Amino acid sequence: MDKFMDNPWFIRGIALFFAVLMFFVVQSDEEQGSRAAGGTDIAVLKDVPVEVYFDDENTVVTGVPETVSMTIEGPGNLVRTTRSLKDFTLFVDLRTLTMGAHNVRVQTENISDKLEVSIDPDTVDVVIEERISREFRVDPEMNERLLAENHVINSLEADPSTVMVTGAKSVVESISFVKASVTADPGVDGPLEQQASVRVLDRDLNKMNVLIEPAEVTVKADISEYSRSVPVLLQQSGTPGEGVTIDAINTATESVKLFGPRNVLDEIGELPVPVDVSKVTASGKLTVELKKPAGVTKVSPGSIDVDIRATVNDSDEETAEAPDETEEQVADAEPPAEPGETESPAGGTSGNGDTAQNSGTEDGGDADEEASGTLEGLAVEVRGLEEGQTGEVIQPEGPLSLKIQGPKSAVDSAKSGDFKLFVNAGGVSEEEASLVVHVDGPSGIKAEPAPGRVTVRIATA
Repeated sequence: MDKFMDNPWFIRGIALFFAVLMFFVVQSDEEQGSRAAGGTDIAVLKDVPVEVYFDDENTVVTGVPETVSMTIEGPGNLVRTTRSLKDFTLFVDLRTLTMGAHNVRVQTENISDKLEVSIDPDTVDVVIEERISREFRVDPEMNERLLAENHVINSLEADPSTVMVTGAKSVVESISFVKASVTADPGVDGPLEQQASVRVLDRDLNKMNVLIEPAEVTVKADISEYSRSVPVLLQQSGTPGEGVTIDAINTATESVKLFGPRNVLDEIGELPVPVDVSKVTASGKLTVELKKPAGVTKVSPGSIDVDIRATVNDSDEETAEAPDETEEQVADAEPPAEPGETESPAGGTSGNGDTAQNSGTEDGGDADEEASGTLEGLAVEVRGLEEGQTGEVIQPEGPLSLKIQGPKSAVDSAKSGDFKLFVNAGGVSEEEASLVVHVDGPSGIKAEPAPGRVTVRIATA
């Protein structure tokens, strides 16, 4: 080993290797210095913002990208300074252009002319349009899946109800929906009020790039358990006491509201209300508790007042004291019997029929015996309509007839104007419905319309 290292050729080879190594090291430093001095540094800047110069009061510009990429090349010190400070501006100037489509170049500002600059993309397609503002009505909405079971949305209101939308004319004219959506946790069972963002959409439900004022509105949701108004149908039950005749049963409460599942309530057309007359002793009012049909959770109101008109026949009282006698009948009962005529053994009367006999009718007939008749040309009134609704009887066409039965004197003197025919359309949701015809008329006369049901068309004004 020592002989090898003492060899002069070995030493010469080592010296040559180090000389070549030093040459390349010095050459590399000289190239780097020359490159720095000669301006060959390159830098790529991404996401450089682009400014747009245009008439923003009267026009709207679309098509300009928010950012572009830029490559700079030049002296190293300038490249490094420009890349770190970014004190330059990229812009497109549209102030001298007319309305319509244009292809414009992206320009630079405040950048050294010693740098070579390339922009990607260096030109952009822009559209200049008229700037317009238009008022739109806000359509509030809420997903019904958020509601508690058997609950419904009665109404949705936005405050303010309209917003001003500003944008390009073509964009504003393509707006189809302006919505404000309510968000909440599932199980909502009462009124709700919250702030909601306004969304502007086209017919394909794409969000539009416009300015909205205000951007938020207050949405009020009226939520309650599902309910439906139905007419009440009074049904006489029980047997009145001896000497008591029920002439009429009426109520001022034409309809009540039922609460419960939709599929149950929609099958209920009317609420039967049994009225027990077994304890009625005279005309008056009776409070009847309303029973809930199967599946119904609540009835509002829970009770109604029923007006009962009754005639009480008491054999121990004079007919003159009976409240249902007419003045003419009382006058007929007052004169004493003419000579040769027979007075009633009881010395009085027990009813209107006996009054006619006691008054001395020459032909021996009974002036108040039971009789029947028919009245023609009675129109049917549609009651119980909600605000904004109209009702029209479409079947049968024309007026109805009315069959009446009662004391002969009352039947003979009855006129069509003494009776009112009506149907109760409260709570009817169908466009056309078959309803029962009710009669409001004098007491003591039983009245039956023909036909007993009519078809009514309900419309919203």
